[in-house]
Amino acid sequence: MAIQRLLPYTKQLVLLALYDVLDQEQSDYRKDTDGDILAGVNVYGNYSEFAFSVSEELPATNLLVTVVSPGVGLSEQGKRRAANYLADRVEQLLENELKINNLMHSQIREA
Repeated sequence: MAIQRLLPYTKQLVLLALYDVLDQEQSDYRKDTDGDILAGVNVYGNYSEFAFSVSEELPATNLLVTVVSPGVGLSEQGKRRAANYLADRVEQLLENELKINNLMHSQIREA
């Protein structure tokens, strides 16, 4: 089960947001030999292991979230929900940071 998001941000920003989300989720994560990020995350009370792949495909960045080891008894729909949850968290963090930056810049210009 994999979820893909095409995000209008640089690869570096997507990676920073991903690491921030994984830290907020108190997950254990590491980079594998292919450069993917492997993480164990508790989503909706179910612990699963995920692989995150981030690649730049100008003018955007591709985020791929794959459930590599689902929690015991997790249905296909549950896997999809868990992967979507993590992809949404990354995307929402990036959108919120962009809105905050734009708001700060507009306030600075007005001052």
